[in-house]
Amino acid sequence: MAKKKKSRVPAPPRPVQARERRVQAPQRRVEHRDAGRSRIVFLAIGVAVLVAAIAAGIAMVGGGGGNDALANGVDGACVRQTYPPMGRQHVQSLAKDFQYNSFPPSSGPHFPVPAVYNIYDQPVPEIRLVHNLEHGAMVVQYGPKVSQQTIGQIAAWYADDPLGLVVAPLPPATEIKAKPPAGWENKVFLTAWTHVATCSGFDEQAFTNFRDDYRGPGGDGPEKFPLSSLQPGGT
Repeated sequence: MAKKKKSRVPAPPRPVQARERRVQAPQRRVEHRDAGRSRIVFLAIGVAVLVAAIAAGIAMVGGGGGNDALANGVDGACVRQTYPPMGRQHVQSLAKDFQYNSFPPSSGPHFPVPAVYNIYDQPVPEIRLVHNLEHGAMVVQYGPKVSQQTIGQIAAWYADDPLGLVVAPLPPATEIKAKPPAGWENKVFLTAWTHVATCSGFDEQAFTNFRDDYRGPGGDGPEKFPLSSLQPGGT
């Protein structure tokens, strides 16, 4: 009787724990790479937030209002200039040797009660007008040699949108505690808080630009009164 031949087919290999470990090891490395990517993403987000915060801070320091490109420079018939703020304390009168840093005054100590918003044919004390500027007003004043035609143009411009506006002739230079520029008698001056535009005459676009840049809570006045509260006849 012939002997049975042994099968040459090897038995299937048994599962080995080492293979399971080799499968798990790459999983740990994948998790490590994902954590690294997460750190990079979080870092990028943090940098973006920091940049946005810095940009917002710069915008706030820059004044929060007004057209920076025109804060100092020529706009039509007007030349704009910006001045450092001189404080905003309430006083009954100014010290004998006190001088405002702009003509007309655009910031600094002022009377506790603002002037009534209106158009005047007589000068209004500067110490009161500065209080209006603090609330976001725009003041238009003109020298004694400005023509009646120009004054009429200013009056018509005022009537079109009078909120937060005061229009008046300038008092004598000796009554303004500030150094007047040469030829001030023939000029028109626009003032807002820390801003002055000196104009050779009436320029509707330049007047409107100045008004839109600095009047109301969008301007640089430190007290942000709603424009609707700065009505003609009120304070």
